[in-house]
Amino acid sequence: MGELENLLDEQILRSNVEFAALFVLNFESFKEYIVDQVRGFYLNSITFDNGELTYNESEKYKKEVRSLDKKIDTASLKWFVQAGAITDKEIDLYHLCRKRRNDITHELLKNLSLGFHEKDMELFIDMVHLYQKIDNWWINEIEIPTSADEIPEDYDRNQVVGGQAIILSVVNDIILGNGATKYNEILELLRKMQKEKSHGQECN
Repeated sequence: MGELENLLDEQILRSNVEFAALFVLNFESFKEYIVDQVRGFYLNSITFDNGELTYNESEKYKKEVRSLDKKIDTASLKWFVQAGAITDKEIDLYHLCRKRRNDITHELLKNLSLGFHEKDMELFIDMVHLYQKIDNWWINEIEIPTSADEIPEDYDRNQVVGGQAIILSVVNDIILGNGATKYNEILELLRKMQKEKSHGQECN
């Protein structure tokens, strides 16, 4: 009865679909982030060929990053290990997340039928925390030291967050039901401001 309930109960099915989508979204964003940040750090240039973005990788990048592993995401993570940002154990966590992501993607109906459990949520939370850890390290150790901007006196290195991580945090909060009301209020305020702006332009 449990598997049938997972598929036929609208609320349960909706929750499982949302969690599946959220897990895959966060993993893909995490994977893209770790690859793009390291590649961008070594990048020679970016060009557009026939409407497609092409990264012109430097020889140094190929030597110091791509040579670390045949999979570019794993190679990038190994670079972060060498830099002292994460541990080998955390690379194992990433691979565990990738394995679960692949299973969810390729066996979606099976997973919706079986449902998601506490271990899946724990893995999801661990993945989000690892992403946040790397994001925080990158800002503190790469972006700020190479930036010409002055650091505010009240700067808290433990609280800095990148733009993509903020967006993901908002999405996660809304889907998981932790902040829907708060963000709805913000959305309504933005709509009101936009409406007032449009009205002001019409009057002019």
